[in-house]
Amino acid sequence: MKLKIALTVLLPILSTSVYGKIFFQEDFESIPVSAGQADIRSGSLDYQFNRETGNRLYVKDNQTNGVRFKLDEAVSNPGNNETRYLSFCLKSLNKDNNNKFAGVILYKDGEEVFGMGNDFSTDVFSFWTSGGKGMPIGNAKRYVDDIVHKIVLEIKYNDNGPEKLRIALDPTSQRSMERQPDHIWSSYEMELAFDEIRIRSGNNDCSWEFDELRIADNWNSVMPSDNNPGEYINGIKKRPVPLGKQEVILDGVARFWPNSLTAKDIAPSLALVKPLEAIGKVSGNWQLKPHFYTANGKKYAYFNVPAEYDLYGTGEVMGSLIRNGYKVKYQNYDNPVYGRANQMYQTHPWVLGLREDGSAFGILFDTTWISELDLRNGILFSVDDNAPFFPVIVIDGKDPQEIMTKLGTLTGTMPMPPRWSLGYQQCRWSYYPDARAREIADTFREKQIPCDVIWFDIHYMDEYRIFTFDKGRYPDPKGTNDYLHKNGFKGIWMIDPGVKYESGYSVFDEGTAIDGWVKDASGNTFKGPVWPGDCAFPDFTMPKVRKWWAGLYKDFMATGIDGVWNDMNEPAVFGGENNTMPMDNIHRGGDGLPEGPHQQYHNVYGMLMTKASREGIQAANPDKRPFVLTRANYIGGHRYAATWTGDNGATWEHLKWSIPMSISLGLSGQPFNGPDIGGFAHNATEELWGHWIACGAFYPFCRAHTSLGTNDQEPWEFGPEVEQAARTALERRYRLMPYLYTAFVDSHNTGMPVMLPAYFADPTDLALRMEQQAFMVGSDLLITPKWGTDVKKPSGNWPVVNLVGENSAADKYQCDIQVKPGSIIPLGPVVQSTVEIKTKQELTLLVVPDTDGNAAGDLYEDAGDGYEYKNGQYCVSSFTASKAGNKIIVSCSGQKGKLAAKSRIVSVEVIVDGKTYTAKGDIYAPKGITIDTGK
Repeated sequence: MKLKIALTVLLPILSTSVYGKIFFQEDFESIPVSAGQADIRSGSLDYQFNRETGNRLYVKDNQTNGVRFKLDEAVSNPGNNETRYLSFCLKSLNKDNNNKFAGVILYKDGEEVFGMGNDFSTDVFSFWTSGGKGMPIGNAKRYVDDIVHKIVLEIKYNDNGPEKLRIALDPTSQRSMERQPDHIWSSYEMELAFDEIRIRSGNNDCSWEFDELRIADNWNSVMPSDNNPGEYINGIKKRPVPLGKQEVILDGVARFWPNSLTAKDIAPSLALVKPLEAIGKVSGNWQLKPHFYTANGKKYAYFNVPAEYDLYGTGEVMGSLIRNGYKVKYQNYDNPVYGRANQMYQTHPWVLGLREDGSAFGILFDTTWISELDLRNGILFSVDDNAPFFPVIVIDGKDPQEIMTKLGTLTGTMPMPPRWSLGYQQCRWSYYPDARAREIADTFREKQIPCDVIWFDIHYMDEYRIFTFDKGRYPDPKGTNDYLHKNGFKGIWMIDPGVKYESGYSVFDEGTAIDGWVKDASGNTFKGPVWPGDCAFPDFTMPKVRKWWAGLYKDFMATGIDGVWNDMNEPAVFGGENNTMPMDNIHRGGDGLPEGPHQQYHNVYGMLMTKASREGIQAANPDKRPFVLTRANYIGGHRYAATWTGDNGATWEHLKWSIPMSISLGLSGQPFNGPDIGGFAHNATEELWGHWIACGAFYPFCRAHTSLGTNDQEPWEFGPEVEQAARTALERRYRLMPYLYTAFVDSHNTGMPVMLPAYFADPTDLALRMEQQAFMVGSDLLITPKWGTDVKKPSGNWPVVNLVGENSAADKYQCDIQVKPGSIIPLGPVVQSTVEIKTKQELTLLVVPDTDGNAAGDLYEDAGDGYEYKNGQYCVSSFTASKAGNKIIVSCSGQKGKLAAKSRIVSVEVIVDGKTYTAKGDIYAPKGITIDTGK
C-alpha cells in the first residue's frame, strides 16, 4: 500500500460534523514565519459564501522555503477508494501577475510533487506536477486578478494505480458538488503521496495572501456556507447610487435607471430595434431589480441572484455553456487562435438566467461603452467612470423560450436569409488565381459533395485595396461569378474597413472628399496599419459616411457577387493596443448619435459597418435578400449580418468549444452563426476534420475555412474515408433543408435560436443544464457528436434516425440524430445545391408519435430568395398525426399563404417502437394518409 496523506500529532482532527471529518483547519494564529517574507495579518480573507475564521497569511518573495506544515501518517492514512479534499484561498497583491508565482505545494520526503496556484510562466490559475508544465484549472483559462479565489483539490485514492485528482477553481458552496459548473474543474491522474504542505511565492517582488487552508474527507466540510457576498462585492456596495425610474416597456419587460439618469443623458440605444417608451410603472412585487454603485473608478449595476440560478448567454465567449463563475471583457478584440480567453470579437451585454423551477429571466445592459460582466458572485456589470451610467432592461418569463421571444421583440429578429446561405460553404485564405476557385467548384460537383458557396479572401484584391480586383489573379471577376452561377454556386467576397491611405486610390479620395474618416484625439485623420499598409477608417457613426459606403457596393455587386464578408472590423489595427485604434480617437456621430470617443463606439464599429454594407447590397440588388457575414458585432447586430466565431484553431479543444460558443451566441440574439469548420489556424488532421464536418453539418452557419500556410482542407484532401464522411454529413444537412429552412423562418418571426441547448427540451430538468456536447437544431432534433461522453439527454424515447442510408450507430464520424416524440420532420431529397430546390419539391414526412400516438410539425416554403413572401407568396403547411386503432393517420390540418395547393403526393415514414412504417399518398386529401403499424 502506498504511503497516504496524514497529519502530525500537532495537527489533530479538529472536528467531526454531519458532513464528515475536518482533519486540519489553519487559522494562522500562531505559525512561526520568517520576518519580511511572511507575516500573519489580522482579519481573514473574505471569500464569497464562506464563513471566515482567524487571520490570514501574507507571503512575499518566499520562493525557497515557504511556510511549512509537516503532516503525520498517524492521523490519516486513507484506504483504497477513500477521498480527501484540500482547500485554500489566495489573493494576489501584485499589479501584474504574469510570472508572479504563488501556490500551495505538496511535498514528499522534501521533494515537490504537486502544486496549485499561479505557475511561473503565466497569469492563469494552474496546477502542476514536479518538473511538469503548469496546466490551467478548469476548461478555459481563468486569469489571476486582485480578488480572493478558492482552490479545492479532490483526491480519490487507489491502491492499484494512480490517484484520480480533480482541481476546482472558485466553486460555489450554495451549489452541491454535482451542480458545480463543469468549467471550474480539471481532471488528472497520478500517484500522489505527500507528507508536507508548503505555501510559497516567487522571489521577484511577488506578494500574496493565503487563508482557509483545510483538509477534510467531505466536500461540504471544505465548503462551509453562509450568505455573505464576499469582500469584492461588499467593497463595491459602500457607494450606492439610488434607483431612479422603474418603468414597464413591454409586457413582462422592465427598464431600470440609476437616479437622475434619463434618455436625454445618453446616446440612443443601438441594441433596441426601436425606442421604447414606458407603458407603466414596475409593480412592487417585481423580484429582479438592479442595484447601482460607484467604486474603484467604475460604475456598476449588480443583481444579487442566488447561486443556484444557472446563467447563460453573454454572447461570443469561450468556455462552458453555463456561464456561472466567468468574467467577460466587452471590448471587441482581434483574437488570433483565441489567445485571450475572456475577450472575443463581439459584444453582447446580456445574461439569460434559469431558476430551479424552469422559469427564466434575461438582463440587458444597454450601453455600447467598453465594459465588463462578472458572473463570479451574482451578476455584476461595470463601465469605467468616464462612461455614463446606463439603463438596465430585465425580462421575466415562464421559461427560456419566452425570454428569447421577448428579446427578439426588443432587439429585432433576423431578417429572412436567402436559402442558399443555409447550404455548405467552402473557404480558405485564399483561393487564387481564379482558375483555382473554378477547380474547387468543379471538384465538388465531380465528387457529388453538396456545396452552395465558394468564398474569396483578401488575395483577390489589388494589393489589398478594398473594392478592387487583382488584374493578374482575377482579371475577370464577373466571369468567375458567372461560372459559379452556371454550376449552382454563389460567390462571397471579402471587404475590410481599412482603406489604404493613398492619394489617387478612388476609395481613399472619395472618403477624404467627404471628410469621412475617424479622427485622432488632435482632430487629424487617424492612420493605422492593416493589410494594405497605413489605412484610414470610415467613421460609420456619421450618416453621410454610411451612405457613401453603401454606394460603393453598386459597381462591386454588378460583377455578380452574391454576398459580402466584412472582416477585421473590430476594427483591427496591427500593432495597436488591444489590436485596435486608440480609445481616445473621435467619432463625430449624427442623426441622434453624439460625438464621442472610440471607447464609446468601438463595440458597435462592426455593427454600423455591416448596417451600411447591407443597405448598399440591398440597393444594388433590390430583388434579392442580402447576405452579409461579420466578425465583429454588437447585440442587435443580427439585424444586419450573420457571424462566425473568428480565428479558431484546428484543435479538439476548439471543436468541442464551438458548440457552447454557437449556442451562447444564439441565446444572445445572434441565431445565424457558426465556427470555421476544421479550424482556421494550424493543420487539421484527418480524424479531427472528419469529426468536425460531421458535427458542423448541423451548425446554423456551415462553412469550412482555413488559414494561409495550412494544409488543403477541402473534404477530399483527407482521404476517401473522410471524403465519404463529409459527403454523408452534408447530404444529411441537405435532406433536412426543409426542416432547417422552417427553423430559420421561425427565428425570423420570433427570435428563437436555431441551435439550442438540450435543456430547451425541458427547462425543469436540472440534469440537462450543463449539457454542452449534444444540442438541438430547431425544437425537435437532438444532435449528439460521436465524441460525446456522459451525454445528458432529455427524457423520453427519442429514436435515432438515419437519413441517407447511413448507420450512425456504427459510423466512425456521423452524429446521432434523434427526434423528439410528437414531432413531424419534413425532409427533402439529396441535392448538390439549394439551386436545385423548387417550390413544392419532393417531400418526405418523418413522423415520431408520442405515447398517445400524436405528432405535429410545420413546413414553410417560398421561392428561397427575394421578397415575394411579403406579398403572400409562401405556404405554411401544418401537419398532424393521430392514432386510430392500429393505424396512424397523417394529414395536413391547414395551410397559409398564396402558394397553398389542393393536392400533393408525399412519402410518409412513421417510427413506432423502433420500427419504420412507410406509405405514400396525397397529404392534402381530406382523409390524409393512413399507415398501418400493426399495433
